[in-house]
Amino acid sequence: MGLKSVIKRGLLGKPGPRPRQISRGLLKGLNFTIDTSNKSMRLLGLDESEIAPVTRKLASEVKSAADVGANDGWYALYFASRPNIERVFAFEPLAAVLETVRGNFGLNDPDFMKKLTLVEAFVGNKTGQDHWVSLDDYLSQLPEPIMLKIDVDGGEIDVLEGARQVLSKDCRLVVETHSPELEKGCIERLTAMGYSCRIIGNAWYRALVPENREIAHNRWFVATRNNETSRGHR
Repeated sequence: MGLKSVIKRGLLGKPGPRPRQISRGLLKGLNFTIDTSNKSMRLLGLDESEIAPVTRKLASEVKSAADVGANDGWYALYFASRPNIERVFAFEPLAAVLETVRGNFGLNDPDFMKKLTLVEAFVGNKTGQDHWVSLDDYLSQLPEPIMLKIDVDGGEIDVLEGARQVLSKDCRLVVETHSPELEKGCIERLTAMGYSCRIIGNAWYRALVPENREIAHNRWFVATRNNETSRGHR
């Protein structure tokens, strides 16, 4: 065993998936199943830490939230833990992963699960097609403001195209994009709909503690309604 592995095991314990209480970062104080062999940054509070402050701020302002590309439910659980958020939708096409979401919610307050709706489907602009849904199919009646976290590995524009009715409401978005073209296309669409967008750059410390990302262009942007537009929807 190398020195790095010895130090990591000493700090984080034996690797392998098991429930752990989170002591740092977005889910501080909550319980979540983590395998430190590939998700140790979550225990250190460094996993996607660039967007943690803005996620906290925007989540504090909304009544509903959707985790689009929910994976194991990290963000869905955060949204459900916020007392001001009444409804949470988690969209994930893989049934096994949704079982993981249920398991992670089951480690915490039962009231969190009461807020949650799980949707086993891809999200895009293909209403009525097998295993595909649009956000307009599910979210148009949610209480406002609404927060959308979108991480779909290349399908970001399709998700936005299928959410035009939702986006006409008072929304806040945190979106991960996976190419310069997708980033530009998403921002152009949202700007045309009355949103202000801000790119979240990777932190300086990523040179020292890089995240394991398979795609070269991989960063986030935040979108909120312009003040004049928001007033028009209230």
